[in-house]
Amino acid sequence: MPRIFSIGNLNAISVYCAWAMLLIGGFYFVYTLATEGGSGSTLIRLFYGFFAFVLVHFVLAFFVRCPHCERCLTIQTSKQPHSGSSGNWASVVANWFSGSVMCIHCGNRVDTKNL
Repeated sequence: MPRIFSIGNLNAISVYCAWAMLLIGGFYFVYTLATEGGSGSTLIRLFYGFFAFVLVHFVLAFFVRCPHCERCLTIQTSKQPHSGSSGNWASVVANWFSGSVMCIHCGNRVDTKNL
């Protein structure tokens, strides 16, 4: 049975929350430009929320490792991803809850239910 609050799941959720904060912040910014009725403090709070979730992801990403090559699954260096992988770290996070992802470093399939 998969662990609900595993480090890998919390890492993926923190990225989803950061993406949501960024998306909401962008829509709110456009809203404030269009209506001139928005608050700048709300944008600052959304940015702080985004930054907090990115920081959580940054810390947790070092603990989510591929069991085959022992490299971090959601940290991508400037090198090209493995040719058999699904793309980049964002595709790993986007597919995290599907049950398995492909390592961007070695190309092996990784079971995400117990990470």
